[in-house]
Amino acid sequence: MSELQIAMIGFGVLLVAVVWGYNLWQTRKQRRMAQSVFPDTQPDVLMAGRSEPEIVAVPREPTLMAPHARNPGSLPPTPRGGNPQTSAWDGPAPTFEEVAPRTAVQAEDSTQTAPVPAEWADARADCLLKIEFVAAVPVAKLWAEHAGWSRLIDKPVQWLGLDEKSGRWRSLLPQDAGVVQQLAVALQLVDRKGPVSEVTLAAFLDGIRRLAQRFSGLVELPEPAPLLAAAGELDAFCAAVDLQLALHVLPRQGSLNEMAGAQLKPVIDACGLKLEGERFVAMDVNGAEIFALSCQSATGLATTDVATQSLTALSLALDVPRVADGAAAFDRLIDFARQCAAAVGGQLADANKNPLSDATSSALRVRIGELQAQMAQNGIPAGEVRALRLFA
Repeated sequence: MSELQIAMIGFGVLLVAVVWGYNLWQTRKQRRMAQSVFPDTQPDVLMAGRSEPEIVAVPREPTLMAPHARNPGSLPPTPRGGNPQTSAWDGPAPTFEEVAPRTAVQAEDSTQTAPVPAEWADARADCLLKIEFVAAVPVAKLWAEHAGWSRLIDKPVQWLGLDEKSGRWRSLLPQDAGVVQQLAVALQLVDRKGPVSEVTLAAFLDGIRRLAQRFSGLVELPEPAPLLAAAGELDAFCAAVDLQLALHVLPRQGSLNEMAGAQLKPVIDACGLKLEGERFVAMDVNGAEIFALSCQSATGLATTDVATQSLTALSLALDVPRVADGAAAFDRLIDFARQCAAAVGGQLADANKNPLSDATSSALRVRIGELQAQMAQNGIPAGEVRALRLFA
């Protein structure tokens, strides 16, 4: 090999070494510059906003309970299975959590429309679902679809449509000739007959699913188990505070078994009671019922023509969960009952038709206040919309 070839090889090796060293130096330089701009504590922008999934507690499986009727009386209702003559609800009031059914309407859309009015639907007392259709659907067609499965529903159902111009919800009736593109349907979960049954809830959810499929609507159906559990707990609480107070005015012992209705009519008129059906009703300034009076004639039938009748009993009823100020309502009821007793020569009696003592009257007033306080603490203020719907 000649000296020229050796020199050329040595020069090539040196050139490669120089290029490698230069590249290494540039790499370290760029790395130092990057670290000065993006320190080690800087989060990866591609991972920003991500977090570990949140574990959501699932409510317990529901206990299936038979529907019940909440019976009126002069004493508060007892827990299921208790003796209504000897038991009392002395423990803490049951608590329950709100269940907000999932819908396909996104959060940002809710700011563009008014909320569903509480007198029609309530996420605590109802299974509230919203459906958004691809195109507007005639209301008559929706009602026709509903007719196929409405007979399977034994709880109140509200149908609401969104007025696109005003952004407000309106109640939909079968004879409505309009169209809607957004629909809200609410199944009431609890009333005085008891909680919604598994059969009723399944029929409702299946009906909504088929309605959405038929008219190309978007809806997200909730899982039934949490709704059934919440309905059972809500109903248990309502049963524990449901007091429908009944008092009577009866002929005094040793007197005739009849009381002159002609003497009662002026008291009814002076106290401002209005005739509704077969009852005389005392109302507050807003037209809401405070208490009601029913009169029984000598024939054994209820009568409204009291001025010409001989009466054997007067019955007064106060629905505690449905009046706003229970203590004040009770005071007004007692005052009216005493006026009636004085006018017809009768005496006050409790629900069992035993003479009503002052001590019993005071105890009832205290109990009314306690029950309404429990209702307020559990988000169901007496006399307000939610209570009026649950205790209907």
